[in-house]
Amino acid sequence: MIGQVVFGLWVAAVTLGGIYLGQQMAPEPAADGTVAVDHTRYNDFKTDLFAIPYVNETGIVGYVTGRFTVKTIAREEAALGLPLNTVMLDALSRHFYAEADKLAHPDGWSRLRESMQRLREIANETAGREVVADVLIEQLDFFDKNSVRVPGDSRFESSENR
Repeated sequence: MIGQVVFGLWVAAVTLGGIYLGQQMAPEPAADGTVAVDHTRYNDFKTDLFAIPYVNETGIVGYVTGRFTVKTIAREEAALGLPLNTVMLDALSRHFYAEADKLAHPDGWSRLRESMQRLREIANETAGREVVADVLIEQLDFFDKNSVRVPGDSRFESSENR
């Protein structure tokens, strides 16, 4: 009998604590009495693994590979005239062709936050509206071409080297 009373008091305490915390987290009303609540719904879109070559005057130097999770605004994504996959592939290609040289050097990895912000801006410019809310890195790597190609494999050598 005492166990049931203790259990009942514990359930009541947890319930009242939950109500109290819920009230503390509720948004405060503005001066005019209205409460601003963000009802924006978001979707997550995962990109396929992509690879973009880093090319300079000597030829291919290496490859940037990556995979991202893109947080999109649901109602804007639904109103898109282009498939989101096309918008993101365009943005990834444009951005990382410009950024590949930075990722080829260790100090280039310190600017990833700004790089993801720029990727979001390019995607929204391509879409013509504010569709992409955030871009999260799942995987991002830079591979030197020599670490990818097998030395001595004639399929990968230029015609001048043969």
